[in-house]
Amino acid sequence: MELASFILDIFLVIAAVVAFLARPRIGGQLAKGLRTLLIGVVLLGLAHLIETVLFAMFNLDRQTNEVVHRLLIGIGFVFVILGFFTMRRAFDG
Repeated sequence: MELASFILDIFLVIAAVVAFLARPRIGGQLAKGLRTLLIGVVLLGLAHLIETVLFAMFNLDRQTNEVVHRLLIGIGFVFVILGFFTMRRAFDG
């Protein structure tokens, strides 16, 4: 199961990076917001990979690993939210 989790985590990170690279080339605040949002998506993917690596390779205890995972997810969502706010300002302005 650890191998399956690791492969799925790698897939999540690759998908997030591909989404970042495939974003439309637009300008201004909209581009800045989309870039920020997609950085958050990459962080969300990395959070899962880091969780798996900390547990499988470094044998970090479960509770600490879960706290680290949730902190990284929280940071990822902050970037997603900031990206949406920036994009919203582009439409309002």
